[in-house]
Amino acid sequence: MKNFQKIGIQIAEKAGKALLKEFRKDDSSIRGTSKGIKTLFDLLADKIIKKEIEKNFPEHSYLTEETGFIDKKSDYLWIIDPLDGTSNFVNHNPFFSVSIALWYKGSPILGIIEVPALKERYVAIKGKGAWVYDLMRDKKRRARVSNVKELKNSYWVFCEGGENKRKRIADIFYNMYPKVKEYRKIGSAAIELAWVGTGRAEGYATTKISLWDLAAGMLFVAEAGGKNLHFNGKVYKWKEFLIGDEFDFMATNGTIKTSIRK
Repeated sequence: MKNFQKIGIQIAEKAGKALLKEFRKDDSSIRGTSKGIKTLFDLLADKIIKKEIEKNFPEHSYLTEETGFIDKKSDYLWIIDPLDGTSNFVNHNPFFSVSIALWYKGSPILGIIEVPALKERYVAIKGKGAWVYDLMRDKKRRARVSNVKELKNSYWVFCEGGENKRKRIADIFYNMYPKVKEYRKIGSAAIELAWVGTGRAEGYATTKISLWDLAAGMLFVAEAGGKNLHFNGKVYKWKEFLIGDEFDFMATNGTIKTSIRK
């Protein structure tokens, strides 16, 4: 596992540095603003990560948002979002990340979220916990979810994932916002999950989201003491996360009790 962790962090750091080098270099109006936009920066990070995986773990399968599923009939599967928060990136917003997870026989064993503009890194290892790296101060600390127990005192983050029906998104806001202390949108699922795991938020909700958006952050939440849930409040099982599916999904600190109506 140490080899996976060490090389995984090196890969995430390399991709993050490449993105940061290009960040805010040009006029954001040139790049476009629509959700789901694909840019040369997504492809740049994707190329770096794939090359490193092929070099270090040539027998492993991998799934990336840009490339799709490369099946090598391996028990090991790397699940990657090379640039999570593309719309933020192209609009010069620092809330973007590199998300890299390693799954073994259908469940995550390693999750790495690199947030280069904020100089933060989040790492989770199955059964061994989750950590926050403050790269600005060269410090590392154990990550734990918050101990807030009441929904009315909780902060939530939200993203619409792949949902394109704005009425459904508005209905979720209508259902949830009166019940919580505050509801916010960051624009990167990986960061939003990391914030639940570090106690910056008590909950996260999203609709029709893809596995590469969740793969690293879900393990981080779980290892920090939180829960990954269906909208009805039932705990997700790892085997439910199938390649190609989209998911209505919540993550909480594990003590907040709630559900989201269909």
